[in-house]
Amino acid sequence: MRPLVLTKYHFASLWNWRTSYLGRFIEPVAYLLFLTAGLRSHLSESTDGYGGFALTGLTCLLAFRASTSAMSDVANDRKWGVFAIYTLQGGSARGYLLSIVLYGGAVFLGQFVLLAGCALLVFGADAPSLSRMAVSGAFGLLLMIGWTGVGAAVGGKVQSYATRDFLVTVTSLPVVFTAPLFYPIDGTSGFLRYLASAKPLTYQVAALRDVNAFTASGSVLWAAAGITLALVLLKRADRVSRER
Repeated sequence: MRPLVLTKYHFASLWNWRTSYLGRFIEPVAYLLFLTAGLRSHLSESTDGYGGFALTGLTCLLAFRASTSAMSDVANDRKWGVFAIYTLQGGSARGYLLSIVLYGGAVFLGQFVLLAGCALLVFGADAPSLSRMAVSGAFGLLLMIGWTGVGAAVGGKVQSYATRDFLVTVTSLPVVFTAPLFYPIDGTSGFLRYLASAKPLTYQVAALRDVNAFTASGSVLWAAAGITLALVLLKRADRVSRER
C-alpha cells in the first residue's frame, strides 16, 4: 500500500465522516466572524492593520489544530489496524507519515482559502493583500507540517481514546487564548505573559507577522524538527494500540 493510496483512504475517511469533520472548517470561520470582527473596533488603533493581524493569528491556529487532528488520526489508525496493515504490506513509518502530512496539508490549504475569502468580506479594505495572504499561507504550511509531526508523534504513543480526548481538551483552548493570535499581549503581566512566553505558538505567530530570512529559516527548522520527532516515535510505536 503506497503513501498516495493511503492518503486516498484518509480523504475517504474525511468524506465518510464529513459531518464530524465539518467543524474543522467551521471553527476558524466562526472565530473570524464572531471574535475578530468584534475585537476589530477595539484593537484597530493598537495594531497596524487588524485584518492582517487577525488573519495571521488564525493561520497559526489552523497550523496548531493540525497537531490535534494528526494525533487523532494516528491514534485511530493504530487502534483499527490501519498502521499495522500498512507496515505488514511493506510500508514504512516514513511513508505512513507522508500520507498524514499530505492529507493534513490539503485540509490546511482548503481551510486557509476559505478563511482568506471570508477575511476579504469581513475586513474589506483592512484585509491584507493577496500577496501577503499567499506568504502567510506558504509559511503557515511549514508550521502546519511541524505541528502535524508533533501530533503524529503523540498519536504514536497514545493508547486510548480517553487519553487522546484529554490531551485535546487541556491543550486546545488554553494554548489558543494565551497566545497573541487575536489580540496583542505585550502589555499584559502575570501568569498570562509567562504562559505565552513558554509556548512556541507565540513565537510562530510573531514570525509570521514579520516574515524575513531569519523567520523563514526558523519555520523550515520547525517543520524538520516535527517530522524528525514523528519518525523516531512512529518507528518505535506499537503498530496496534492496546485499547480494545
